Amino acid sequence: MSKTKVVFLGSRPMGSAALSRLSFMNDVEIVGCVTKAPPRNAWWSDDPHGNHDYPNISHEELGDVDFDFGISINYWKIIEPQIISRPSLGFVNLHHSYMLSLRGRDMTSHAIINARRTGRWYHGTTLHYTDDGLDTGPIIATDSCPILESDTAWSLFQRVEAIGKNMLDLWLPRLVAGRPPVSYPEPEQPLNMRKDATKKEIADLNADPLLIYDVVRAYDFNGHFEPASTLIDGAKVYLTTTAREGYLVLDAGGGRRVYRADYKPAA
Repeated sequence: MSKTKVVFLGSRPMGSAALSRLSFMNDVEIVGCVTKAPPRNAWWSDDPHGNHDYPNISHEELGDVDFDFGISINYWKIIEPQIISRPSLGFVNLHHSYMLSLRGRDMTSHAIINARRTGRWYHGTTLHYTDDGLDTGPIIATDSCPILESDTAWSLFQRVEAIGKNMLDLWLPRLVAGRPPVSYPEPEQPLNMRKDATKKEIADLNADPLLIYDVVRAYDFNGHFEPASTLIDGAKVYLTTTAREGYLVLDAGGGRRVYRADYKPAA
């Protein structure tokens, strides 16, 4: 029986998880990998780049490779329609959003910011076939977890990453063997966050306390990225929901508090 020829495109810990899962499958032959070196200040250390023995190819060489199945995980380029349509078993992608209801970047932050307004106190991950859109395409599998009042972007991201890894473990062996039934998001459901980015800067600390609390925790990624901020006496002040350093600047009620904190990028 011939093996399924697979092309992998991706990065970060989830990309490593996907490539590792594929490497243990006896019915798979990985015929090409498109990876890149992480930036010097990357928040992650586990990355597929330089950690595999499969053929390294460039994005431009995808059209010259014969493959049956493609997978992109945290890939940084748009995959052209002529490449997506080539493999007989399709091209799949993992996107952190339940039922593809959020599209764009920084999905965990947007999930937190929009939860109170929309009543969607859940976030999740979707494994789907790619098409010519961005974060669109037939849905293979999706799962969710609750958004807690105490969640930061970092804590919620860790939970959806775990969901995604479990999903890859379950579905990759099935997807390299055949195409399963699929579903689609509800019409007009997705919130396109590529056009609706919430600003990190908080102009007025006397405005809606709950909204401020949600924005602050939505951009608290364990110090790896610049957090939300405000201006106090003309100086930029960073904000967090974790009582580390500094002093209380806002009480949103119900134990919800925002603190001032000096920002230093995580090592």
